[in-house]
Amino acid sequence: MTVVLLPPVTGSVVALDVEPLDVGPRFVRTRAMSRWHRPRTGVQFSEGLVTYTVWCGQIIGGRRRGGFLAAEQPREGELVCATCEGRAIGAGQEQAASGARPLVFSPRGLTPPRHCPGSRTGLYRMLSGGTAGECLVCGDTHPLRAMGGPYASRSAIVQHDPGAALVAPCPFHRWRQPRHAEGSVQCACGRMMPAPREAR
Repeated sequence: MTVVLLPPVTGSVVALDVEPLDVGPRFVRTRAMSRWHRPRTGVQFSEGLVTYTVWCGQIIGGRRRGGFLAAEQPREGELVCATCEGRAIGAGQEQAASGARPLVFSPRGLTPPRHCPGSRTGLYRMLSGGTAGECLVCGDTHPLRAMGGPYASRSAIVQHDPGAALVAPCPFHRWRQPRHAEGSVQCACGRMMPAPREAR
């Protein structure tokens, strides 16, 4: 049995030949580790190497010490990292065991942002009249304003809530770094961020 993995949200540069994994094993560890861990995210590199980031923050896999071990269920008496177990259950990755206390954990960066990432940027298409623009990130129309002060003045769309046509998140950077790319929006890393079809 596998578990659904969360997107590997990061602020670092990620090469285009790295792909996020949607599913992974329930438990992983290296041969040198004293306990099993629960994978939070996983990525696969173009040469076939796979690495998992576990809920307690460690990275398992790749070329490190001969790769990793995976298991459906640890054998009786084998230890499981409590931080990984609690966060995996609290985040809803897997159901808690019968009779266990309720747990909760809310991963940051997975839900749409409070304010549209196109707010206060030049990511807009100017509408006739020049006082309003269509946000390229969420599709809504909002006023344009002068921003930046006397030394870095620019025209930008005002801060606003995300619209119904908010672009799809980058699997690595979510909505943090949108850029304009020939009439569409892409992440600063080069991955496309298409708007949902039903909202176009």
